[in-house]
Amino acid sequence: MAERKPEASAPVHMARAPWFSAALALAVIVSAVGVIYTAHRSRELFRTLEQARREQNDIQIEWRQLLLERSTLSSHARVEQIAGEQLQMTLPQIETPVTVPE
Repeated sequence: MAERKPEASAPVHMARAPWFSAALALAVIVSAVGVIYTAHRSRELFRTLEQARREQNDIQIEWRQLLLERSTLSSHARVEQIAGEQLQMTLPQIETPVTVPE
């Protein structure tokens, strides 16, 4: 007996819907563009985040330096020294009472 060879024609379901292949190809292309855009946007946002973190770190360093400077400038010894040297203020003596009239 002779073997039958399969026919080389396209399947019936593919011949009826050529738009299906085009739609799938379009969906693949749109999906690829979406992935590329999302990756690009993600990199941009990450770069922005890192810049903001660097700025935050710089501001925190400056804040700590300002707090240290404020504590140094407002120490009691420094205030007393400036009061004596620049304003010629002295501590009151216990022997010299001062009364304030009403």
